[in-house]
Amino acid sequence: MFEFVKNIGRKRMIKQMKSEPREKKIENIEQIKNIGLIFRVADEYDWNVIYHFIKVMEGQKKNVSVVGLQEADTELTYIITHSNTIICHEKEDINFWGVPKDEKVNSFTQQHFDLLIDTTEQPDFFGQYLTMKSEADLRVARIDTSDEESLNSGDIYDMMIRNEGPLDMKEYLNNVINYLSVVQK
Repeated sequence: MFEFVKNIGRKRMIKQMKSEPREKKIENIEQIKNIGLIFRVADEYDWNVIYHFIKVMEGQKKNVSVVGLQEADTELTYIITHSNTIICHEKEDINFWGVPKDEKVNSFTQQHFDLLIDTTEQPDFFGQYLTMKSEADLRVARIDTSDEESLNSGDIYDMMIRNEGPLDMKEYLNNVINYLSVVQK
């Protein structure tokens, strides 16, 4: 019963945020200076891929900010060492509706990003909410073509990388870079 009520409230929030005007802009990966990344704390392999991506981008003089959600039943068995990473804990930092408390993610959502990459499995309210809340010129997500509800996320994101099946983090991030590298300079 509560999930049904939560879903209705979440859909209203997203719908309201969608109606706010914004300017979209796509640039070549070489021109991008500020990158935001949203993820869910999962296994160590995905974090290692994300961390490698961060280090490569920072090596190219790009600023990378990261925010992740650690669900209550997920145990963190590795160390997250990136200094510009915010971890939201489901029990302490998320309200009844699933909205991150402002003080926890304010610094992330108030930044301007040339590129915002949502690595959460769609549909995912946490990823969608932060995407809609943040100032980003280009919003990117991975959409599972075998999931009908996932396909409905298209009006939230400017660029969707379509795949079928479970998320392969390395392939997804490589696809983002490859697609943005062919954009005209």
